Amino acid sequence: MNKYILLSLISFLFLVSCSKKVAPLNSIPLRYNGHLYLDVKVQDKVYGNFIFDTGVYGICVDSLFFQENGLGTSAKDIKIQGIGNSTSTGQVITDTIDFEFANNEYRYATLTIMYDFKGLLGKSVDGISGLNTFEQKPYMLDYVSQKIIFTDSVKGYKPIAAEFKDNRIYIPLTITLKNKKKIKGKFLLDTGCTQTVLNSHVYMTDGIYNATDKKEVLAKGGFGGDTNGCFLPLKGVELGDFKIKNIIATVSKDSLGMLASPDYMGIIGNDLLDDFNIIFDHQKEKIWIKPNKNFNKNDNKLFRAISFLDKGEYWIVSGMVTDTEPYTKGIRMNDQILQVNNIPVKNINLDEFLDSLKVNDDLLLKIKQENEVKDIKFKLKVFIRS
Repeated sequence: MNKYILLSLISFLFLVSCSKKVAPLNSIPLRYNGHLYLDVKVQDKVYGNFIFDTGVYGICVDSLFFQENGLGTSAKDIKIQGIGNSTSTGQVITDTIDFEFANNEYRYATLTIMYDFKGLLGKSVDGISGLNTFEQKPYMLDYVSQKIIFTDSVKGYKPIAAEFKDNRIYIPLTITLKNKKKIKGKFLLDTGCTQTVLNSHVYMTDGIYNATDKKEVLAKGGFGGDTNGCFLPLKGVELGDFKIKNIIATVSKDSLGMLASPDYMGIIGNDLLDDFNIIFDHQKEKIWIKPNKNFNKNDNKLFRAISFLDKGEYWIVSGMVTDTEPYTKGIRMNDQILQVNNIPVKNINLDEFLDSLKVNDDLLLKIKQENEVKDIKFKLKVFIRS
């Protein structure tokens, strides 16, 4: 799960203090591996690896990246609430910061959020580029070719009844549970979230709280700290005219934060969004979609019952399904992973490692739990059926 900024003050200050210069260009390259990544040049000095996140408004910069590259000096503390059951502290940078995307240059005066994103999302993340980054002209988000393509042609696309409100985008979804009960409502469109999530007020719905095939999950949430909920197999999801079958969604059990909000039903993340090419027109407040080659070919990796966050010298356990072998053998949230199959993790590319995993693989982890170092071996078994 991911992170969100809820401060209305932040959105307001971005609106009144942000100026942009837009130069013509046709497309901007992305990298996609669950998150969408952009190369962003900051202060004409250094390029950073920024997540493109429509659940956030404005630009946010990692504090270590900011400080190590001497990108500014003036900042003040703010409280931030996001996914999870607590708040955390970030900073507002009051210096003028320049951001450049390919030939597009965006100048943000007064307000840029600075936060420990490397601690939250991993050592490779230098910041977040939010919803308004490319709002001045229509663009198509192409998950397959991994590009943002600037276009005003919607030929072959279907319109979606999107709601642009309070610097967010909501779209209607119909979710069908295994007991055939339907949940309808608006969902936050969030390219910064890897998973589709139902908010906690939906948890007590018949077919969710009493579902026998759900699996409890723990995860690092975002600005709001750790979060908890369950994985739940769905019969299907309807987005406009399109039906997606055999989805695994997450249902939140948070009492605070974004996933406890009763104002919308949940979040639609990249696990569903990447089935489509999506055209955004912020000026007209419209969205169009067209299925791509990923459509209804969901690769849920239903054997990966544990997730990691790369901290450089070690990984930490950032998510776990509780009723699985890794958990029953003693691995816990925030444990440090020192070695995998006798190889130090500092010598392993985490993304490549995760992509290489297959069902029934054996893993031997050397972990540090509090002050104790120990080896734990387990097999990657399918833990839930879609």
